[in-house]
Amino acid sequence: MSRPIATVFGASGFIGRLVVRRLAARGDTVRVAVRDIEAAMFLRPMGTVGQIVPLYAPIGNEADVARAVEGAQTVVNLVGILAERRPGDFERVHVEGAERVARLATAAERFVHVSAIGADAASPSRYGTT
Repeated sequence: MSRPIATVFGASGFIGRLVVRRLAARGDTVRVAVRDIEAAMFLRPMGTVGQIVPLYAPIGNEADVARAVEGAQTVVNLVGILAERRPGDFERVHVEGAERVARLATAAERFVHVSAIGADAASPSRYGTT
């Protein structure tokens, strides 16, 4: 019998590592969808051999996101940035990336998206509006 598959975007972040641990504890195979696989390798010991699978899947790339969510029963999006390195990063990550993950995860039984506290279209900050 195969394990259920969960894909976690932003898995190497503060909240992500806790989500990965919890999904592994319930028995899922966890695809750790990240843009830096080496930085996510610390997650592998949170499960049994082969249970935690680091996967290159930046949310800006349609094909990589589609591959990461294919066959997953659970998809979690935790990706967020606190500051823009380039103008438009908030929009690309918080809006376009989140939309891409949600759209491509429609076949999953469960989709969870964690957004910034206080996100509001009327916020005076770009971070808050995205």
